[in-house]
Amino acid sequence: AAGQDQKEMETDEGFVFDNHPQTEDSTYGMFAIRRTICQMLEDRGYVLPPQDSEELTLPGFKSRFQGKVNKDLTILASKADDPDKKIMVFFPSNPPEAKSRKLSVEAVREVIKVMKEQSVLRGVLVVESKLMNHAQLTIDTEAEQHRLANDREWRIEIFLASELKVNITRHELVPQHYVLTEDDKKTLLKRYHLQEKHLPRIQKSDPIARYYGLERQNVFKIIRYSETAGKYVTYRLVA
Repeated sequence: AAGQDQKEMETDEGFVFDNHPQTEDSTYGMFAIRRTICQMLEDRGYVLPPQDSEELTLPGFKSRFQGKVNKDLTILASKADDPDKKIMVFFPSNPPEAKSRKLSVEAVREVIKVMKEQSVLRGVLVVESKLMNHAQLTIDTEAEQHRLANDREWRIEIFLASELKVNITRHELVPQHYVLTEDDKKTLLKRYHLQEKHLPRIQKSDPIARYYGLERQNVFKIIRYSETAGKYVTYRLVA
């Protein structure tokens, strides 16, 4: 075990990122997180830029991001069915001299500024730890201003890097989840003579609901398979 730990701490064959030599462990962590983000965007119906949509291997990741910094990891993608609907994923960090690992107000303001410049209403922040209270308040205030202007689509989601090292939707024990369109939802309720309140619930904070970026009143179709029951379909309303 000690030998394994020593191996993981060895620098990764000269791979330098954010002005620091990386260990094999940290390099793979960055690669895995970015891969999960790309998969998540595609599962949400976004079309990735060609350099991101290609099957990115670890050697390819190292070649592309050698000598780069966090800002270079930023992703901009558009919805397949509506190219005007865009999303940006940021990997922000505080300056090296910062006393806290929690993301600062200044870093959040920079993200909001870039989103405005790119006419993007939806953002994702991948951070090492929870935001400072004032940084979260800055996001909440901006969202409220958009809501008052009837621009309800504006939103910034927060993911911890540790949550993204493994794509939970790819785990063999996690059933298939499909997000119903508004028309599909209406058809479902009409077919079974149901109202929304009759559907079983899934919390908006559930990891799967967060992965798909769902809001309240969205509905999941969940398909499970078992040796005894075969195909089993259920539905969940995001609450």
